[in-house]
Amino acid sequence: MYLRTSDREKNDSDMVVEGSKICKTVKIFRMNLKEGFFASPFNSSDDEIDPNTDEGQEVLSQPAATKWELWGYYLYYNGDNGYTMNSYMLNILQYLAYNGGFYPDTPNVKGCDIHDSDRNCYVLWSGTKGIPVPSMMLYVQAISFSIQFVLFTTFGSLADYGKWNRYILLVATVIGCVTQIVPVAFYKDDGSSWNAMLAIMIIALISYGTSLVFYGAAFPTLRFKIWKEKVSVIDVTQANFLFSDNLPIVRKARGDPSLSKNEKSVVIEKWRNHVSAISTVFSNIGFLIMTGILSGISFLPWKNYNFYNDDEHVLGNVPLFNFISTAVCGVFWVINAIPYFVAVPSKRQGPPLPSNANHFTIGWKSIFVAVKEARKLKYLFMYIISYFMFADAISTTNQMIGITQAQITDFNAQQITILNLASAVTSIIGCLFFLWLSKRFGVKTKTNLLIIVGLSGVVALWGCFGIRFNNFGIKTTWELWVFYVWTGLFSAPIWAWQNTMLAELIPRGKENLFFGLFGVINKASSWIGPVIIGAITQYTDNLWKGWPFVLALFVVSLVIIWFIDVDKAKLDIEKYLGQEEIDHVDYDNSSPPVYIEEKTSV
Repeated sequence: MYLRTSDREKNDSDMVVEGSKICKTVKIFRMNLKEGFFASPFNSSDDEIDPNTDEGQEVLSQPAATKWELWGYYLYYNGDNGYTMNSYMLNILQYLAYNGGFYPDTPNVKGCDIHDSDRNCYVLWSGTKGIPVPSMMLYVQAISFSIQFVLFTTFGSLADYGKWNRYILLVATVIGCVTQIVPVAFYKDDGSSWNAMLAIMIIALISYGTSLVFYGAAFPTLRFKIWKEKVSVIDVTQANFLFSDNLPIVRKARGDPSLSKNEKSVVIEKWRNHVSAISTVFSNIGFLIMTGILSGISFLPWKNYNFYNDDEHVLGNVPLFNFISTAVCGVFWVINAIPYFVAVPSKRQGPPLPSNANHFTIGWKSIFVAVKEARKLKYLFMYIISYFMFADAISTTNQMIGITQAQITDFNAQQITILNLASAVTSIIGCLFFLWLSKRFGVKTKTNLLIIVGLSGVVALWGCFGIRFNNFGIKTTWELWVFYVWTGLFSAPIWAWQNTMLAELIPRGKENLFFGLFGVINKASSWIGPVIIGAITQYTDNLWKGWPFVLALFVVSLVIIWFIDVDKAKLDIEKYLGQEEIDHVDYDNSSPPVYIEEKTSV
């Protein structure tokens, strides 16, 4: 079509305008990325903080977080991603248990058919004539979590005082890596050593849990103000700032007297979200790397095995692949852990344990103090109850799927590896999506958490259909694919956002006390679901009849979170802090506090 000169000029002008809009859009997109996912918290320095103000003195009393610390944090979590704990090691234990187990109608015949998912294989268990393998697997999880609960509550204070944290973390890392490599020794076992593998599994879970607890406690810089109470319990007001709160850009905001409390809280919440979400992303990046490598290895040709029916003759369809994969995961953890232990300054340590306290009791006393203080804050106490429930629901869901997937796939490590690869990719997308959602549209933490918990609960509802149907209710391979993608997108971000929600409900100066309480709650709740589901499975011979219990946990926790009013919670916090300040002033007049301040060097 012919255009007149004026039309061509107008068309050219429109194209220029349109091109300008596109360039502007691209520029805005790049800016959003730079200020969002790729934003740097190190564009500020302590030189911008006035040391003569009260705010500046408070901020400068703590060392600033460095790039090496931040990257060391990310890298360690990259390796300590727990991948094999919920896949290959579970497969190995169930595989050995099937080889050494029996069917109830033929108790004297050793060995069960790993390709028969319609019948439950049984193993001998203390005080019984035998229990289903799924029940045994759930009890193993319950035993490990209950031991962790007792150990961390009794000795968890070692993470905060002196130099114990670094040494315990090192020992836990070594044990965790070794227990992931040792199972290779059982690859020719006929099932007679399934009890030995059970013990290794428990030790591996405990060491993994220990690494997470003591690594998480390695970054806070503590400053304690300790008052001797008129009662026997020590009240510890811990002015502990999260690692993210000591990033240079956050320190600048905290030390700026011209900013209001609300303006400071916006900056703090933004970077708490950022560090929490990105660290979770890095854990999933490690997960992605391992699944990618192992997926490729699983397709290597293999001949020295009696393959089942029409199974492709590749390494991934051989039980040996489970043993190789868990060893590779252990080596990967070693590689990622080394930089952290090299980078952490030898002088970094917590304050000394108070003279009138000991490691055996201070943890239990802290729990009582935290619960007592939480009861003064209505919405925080509500969140504690909801967290107890949805943390147990998520943990139990993962454990039930770990057992179910082995039965559905006939212990095929290749299928599980590829499923985990899909989970790794979608988990990264899910974490970044909810981070983008909050930054782009200002979606509040509570709203994001409601969405995540609600969509996670869909899995439990879905599992309930398996009680009635044989081909639906997480009973088929295609359902496993949907599950892994779904949970990657909508369940993986839950731990980042539950931490952020907690941070919004905690009074300033009480972070360590309540984060410690939630760590204990996480371990305390994690064994309840497995015990109940294990008992249901043992007495009904049907794992799927445990899903209604998990669904109930999600529903109740969702209802409780819905009624938490964050704005009112912040007002309650201000009243709480004001009353506490009055109480401390009154107490100061009668008995001056003892200050123990720890300044760590970077």
